[in-house]
Amino acid sequence: MALPQVEILIDKEKCYLCGSCVAVCPKEAIIIENDEWKFFQEKCIGCKFCVLACPVGALSAKEGE
Repeated sequence: MALPQVEILIDKEKCYLCGSCVAVCPKEAIIIENDEWKFFQEKCIGCKFCVLACPVGALSAKEGE
């Protein structure tokens, strides 16, 4: 059974680029590069581990169709 499609959203005001989300993503759908947070929707499997790992609540998941 496939996980539902989700889009991971970031609140850049809260995020301080700690890398917790990067560390837990099993598909490497998130990277921090040149002091910027980047999300790759095509790699995301919708597990939401990144949302749970964020210590400041900067990430949220928007359910897709």
